Amino acid sequence: MSLEELNKIIAVKQMDLEECEQELNSRYYPSIVRIAMMDYIVNLQEQLEEYNKSMQNL
Repeated sequence: MSLEELNKIIAVKQMDLEECEQELNSRYYPSIVRIAMMDYIVNLQEQLEEYNKSMQNL
């Protein structure tokens, strides 16, 4: 994977993470939806950490 591709992936995931966090905090959702959103947010954060580690190894 090239550096440019990695940067694009990181940017998209970061935007998605920010939008999910904002949506979760700004609207009411049933508990099950909130749990699913929080799980997705955690997964995005973990993926971003992995991509950032990959960036350091390039």
